Amino acid sequence: MSAVNESCVRAIWEAELDRLELDVLRVERVLKGLSALPNEPWTPPSIPGQMPSDLVVRAQELLDRQDRATELLRHSLAAAQRQIAYGDRVTEATGQAPAAPVYLDVDA
Repeated sequence: MSAVNESCVRAIWEAELDRLELDVLRVERVLKGLSALPNEPWTPPSIPGQMPSDLVVRAQELLDRQDRATELLRHSLAAAQRQIAYGDRVTEATGQAPAAPVYLDVDA
């Protein structure tokens, strides 16, 4: 593979790893309650050759962060589902739905 092709392949892989890292950062922000969940799927680049070997460590660290974020999302989702189920049980037991929210326009 020529030096031009190697540098092109490297640039593509670096850009893909940057994009994946941003996705993980978004999920980490969601877990902290700071933003909404990203919904853009990732597909590996269609380029000849393999990822440059010096980027493999970064890719593995990113995969590890994704795995941790996925596990935290699972726990958060399970907790939210338990809260919803609890609310449903309270409604069934009391025969009353939660009060409708009331909004007060303080600028009017």
